[in-house]
Amino acid sequence: MSQQQIDELLGNLQSGNMDFKEIEKTTSGPKVKEYDFMSPKKFSREQLKLLDNVFDNFSRMFSLQLASMLRVACQMEILQVEEEEYREFNNALNDSVLVGVIGMYNEAKRIDGKQILVEMSRPISFSIIDRMLGGDGSGYQMERDYTDIELSLLEYLFKQMLGLLKNAWGNYIEIDHKLEMIETNSRMMQSIQPDESVAIVVIEMTIDDLKGNMNICLPASSLEEIFRIFNSKYIRLPRRDDPEVEKKRKETIMKGLQTSPLCVSALLGKTRITLKDFLSLRPGDIVALNTPVEKNEIIVNVEEIPWFSGIMGTKKKKYAVKINKTL
Repeated sequence: MSQQQIDELLGNLQSGNMDFKEIEKTTSGPKVKEYDFMSPKKFSREQLKLLDNVFDNFSRMFSLQLASMLRVACQMEILQVEEEEYREFNNALNDSVLVGVIGMYNEAKRIDGKQILVEMSRPISFSIIDRMLGGDGSGYQMERDYTDIELSLLEYLFKQMLGLLKNAWGNYIEIDHKLEMIETNSRMMQSIQPDESVAIVVIEMTIDDLKGNMNICLPASSLEEIFRIFNSKYIRLPRRDDPEVEKKRKETIMKGLQTSPLCVSALLGKTRITLKDFLSLRPGDIVALNTPVEKNEIIVNVEEIPWFSGIMGTKKKKYAVKINKTL
């Protein structure tokens, strides 16, 4: 809430103009979440979580790459992964930007029209250039366009990302990347439709004491193809087996289980005694069970599970149990 709204709220409370019943009715009513059917969401929560995992791995590898390249402490952290329209992302960019346009390939074949955009903040990029040329990284307050030499250095930097992106996706799907161009004018980026949904991965970069963001824009059309390939490889839909095949499979399993040893016990009865009585038991004492004398049936347990009822007897001078019924 703004300070003005807070002041109005306090003023209404002091004057007694606040309708508490209306507030209670509003807060206790059903929670309604707005949904725009004109621009439905393209990405599920699980898909955004997948992107978070992929680019978290990428950010850790890229921070190590930058630290070894620049000989300075470098950290990268994902701030958020969200969905929005491309026009919102493009409108938030300044006229002079640094964007790497990276094509995506699967099995050495370019995924039709699929690419991702990697936008890096100008202070971070100029600081990296300064350190690559032997400086201390302090020359980042630049209000001019990039020179051809600087663009060549940045092209080398973007190409270092390609292998890291492949490794980050490698845990899920094999995708190759190729740097197609470096764009420094946001108004010239027309490869993505303004109303197309995109996933934006915001990564905070910290180089020594300087902080800046690197934004990765992934169009829905690119990710739909990737998720389709991913689902076809790793998600198995339930299938209906042939009944005859299923029957033979069960018979094979049962045949293998037939030689498994089982513990069978006949339970004559149970009782409960105190610890004092237990400690005072001596040879010749009698313990009464809970089974009546007139009841001939006893329970036969299979692996401690009641399975049959039977009658106690003898056979060939050994105790035996005759099975009456299955429980």
